[in-house]
Formats: sequence, structure tokens, C-alpha cells
Amino acid sequence: MGQKRIAFTFIVSLLILCTIGQLVPEFSYRNMNNDERNKFNMQDNDEVTISTGPSTIDDLIPQERDLTIFVDVLRKFADTSDLIANLTVSLTIFAPTNSAFRKLTRKPGQVKDKSEDPTEKLHQFALAHIVPKAYSTLPDGEEIDTLNSKTKIKVEKNRDGTFKLNGKVNTISNLIAANGIIYKIDNVLVEE
Repeated sequence: MGQKRIAFTFIVSLLILCTIGQLVPEFSYRNMNNDERNKFNMQDNDEVTISTGPSTIDDLIPQERDLTIFVDVLRKFADTSDLIANLTVSLTIFAPTNSAFRKLTRKPGQVKDKSEDPTEKLHQFALAHIVPKAYSTLPDGEEIDTLNSKTKIKVEKNRDGTFKLNGKVNTISNLIAANGIIYKIDNVLVEE
């Protein structure tokens, strides 16, 4: 009898919490950092996670199986990793697919001589694929700045509604996150 009462109390409490959750606006959740948000994720022994709130780029991009290499690159650096999880920024991410990476003759962190730092080269590669503004529609005929000061992206609209970047890279599809837009692309923007 005691277990049934506990289960009943738990279910009633959960229903009350769900009802309250629908009445409370998301503003408080949006202003939280990841550590604060994680306090609101309830986990039981079966590792079931109940979470609410907006999905960040950091939440969405790892779910895309064809972007795993790029996700690894972004997460290698604290600044890019923090940026894609931050709800207070607006970003456009140009995410090369795994097949785009496989086409490369030189890997992004591969250096030509010993004077180059491979880690910094990979970091600059990652920054060249991040724009510090969210573009739900890319500006046709314009050039946009990336977080890599040496890389600009020239945007041209294709007839099918996709975009050509720097005359050679095509957008494939996009994902919308709470802190920006992710455009999947068929090639990398920076190649040596």
C-alpha cells in the first residue's frame, strides 16, 4: 500500500509540475547558462531526461549524423564550444558535412611546415565557419564577415533557393536553433 501511495503522489506532483511549467514563461530558462539549465533536467535510475526550453546550436548540431567531424572540430576549442551553447548570442554556422571533409586533400589542421601551429590552424578553420549574426535568409550578393578576420563569405542565391558561398560551396539545408541558424554545406569554406 505504501508504494502505491508514493507512486500516486509522484504522478500527481508530476502533473502539477507539468501544469505549472506550461503557465511559466520561458524567459527565465533562456537566461540560464548550461549549468543552471542542467539543474532542471530530472534524471531517474533509467536515465530518462525531461528537459524543456529552447534548443541551442550545441543541442542540435550533434544530432546530425552527417556533421560529426565538424562537431568534433567545434568542441575542440573552449571559445567555439561555449559560443554555440550560449543563448545570448546570435550566430550563423556554416557546417561542412562529413563527406565535405573526406574530399579534402589536406586536413584542416595539417600544416605545411613546422613554423605553423596545427592547433591554431584548426581553430582558425573553425572560426571561418562561424558568422557573428544569425541569418535566417542569407543576403544575396553580399559579403559577410566570419569570426576569422581573414575569411569573408560571398553569398549568391542559386535558382533552386539554396546559396553558393565563395563561388564553390553550396548550402544543402538549414536548422534553426534558439541562438542561430546552422547551414549544412557541401564543402569547406577554407581550404589550402
